[in-house]
Amino acid sequence: MKWSPISAGELEALVELQLSECTLREREIFAQYRIPFRLAAIERSGEFESVFVVAMHRSVAMYFEDVEEGFNLSPLRSDGSIAQPGWQQWSLREALNGLVFLQPE
Repeated sequence: MKWSPISAGELEALVELQLSECTLREREIFAQYRIPFRLAAIERSGEFESVFVVAMHRSVAMYFEDVEEGFNLSPLRSDGSIAQPGWQQWSLREALNGLVFLQPE
């Protein structure tokens, strides 16, 4: 089976599914930091590809790493690209809690 990047529609369905597993408070927090999906460049094995950023809190982006099939957190570079690619494979809920509660004031 050939890998292909997740589409915006597929990601929207995944976000909605995983939001249904979140608490009311987590859904409210996501609504506060959610942004319209936007593509950001990410370096993978020396090549640049794109991932969708789904939320921003301060200077940290929550994005979906579609190769690893999980959400990750990273600051963005000045050009809007992912500065520190991650491979956490977090659920939306786990990444959301990291985005809000693990970020320094």
